[in-house]
Amino acid sequence: MSTPSSPTTFRVGDAVRVKRGVTDPDFPNVPFGGWAGTIAEVQPGDSRTYLIRLNARTLESIHPIYRKRCERDGFESDRVWLFEEDLEADTGEPVEIEQPTNIITQPLSMDDQDDRIRAVFGLTSNDLLPTSDDKSLASYYRFLAANLSFPFEAKYSFEPVPMQSKTCSITVLGLLDPDEFPGDDYGLFCRGRRDGKEIELPLTEVEVGKGKPNRRIVDDYSYWFVNG
Repeated sequence: MSTPSSPTTFRVGDAVRVKRGVTDPDFPNVPFGGWAGTIAEVQPGDSRTYLIRLNARTLESIHPIYRKRCERDGFESDRVWLFEEDLEADTGEPVEIEQPTNIITQPLSMDDQDDRIRAVFGLTSNDLLPTSDDKSLASYYRFLAANLSFPFEAKYSFEPVPMQSKTCSITVLGLLDPDEFPGDDYGLFCRGRRDGKEIELPLTEVEVGKGKPNRRIVDDYSYWFVNG
């Protein structure tokens, strides 16, 4: 027979606060001491954890870098999961809310696709990738125009008739200025040559062969635009 778990110290609805010296397990240079809220969920087990919904005073005091990192990584900044030993009852008296004193921004890694895209926009590793709009597309256009080597060979897939796809070889000749050729929902356009005729097509539809110099730059742009 299994041994029943011992009763939890806190229950849903209890007011709690974080003990001094406790840090965020995801961002170790962000202290949680003094953060307070109410228990929203209990995860039983040998190492009991609690979901704390932070109160208004705590939310007003959270360092902006914490919010940026949560947004970047898809975390909710108004609640945290913590172990039972990290918590104490909140008896109501105001306590100091600890603040970061040694924020370390990790350098961008050019082996990481998101970081390469952040570098295009002059961002840090703490920043969320920007969404696609006229301003960000104009910035990406300037980067691509300065870093792509033209002309280059690529593949292009299209539908000559509905429900039938055809892939052909093209030569990409250059980019079209978004101020003169707005892409609307298709992003940046490029000018190419197919079967001796010039065509205009979205850059996201261009596939550069493996090992070719422009492959990573084009793939990064397509990843950003499609997912943004």
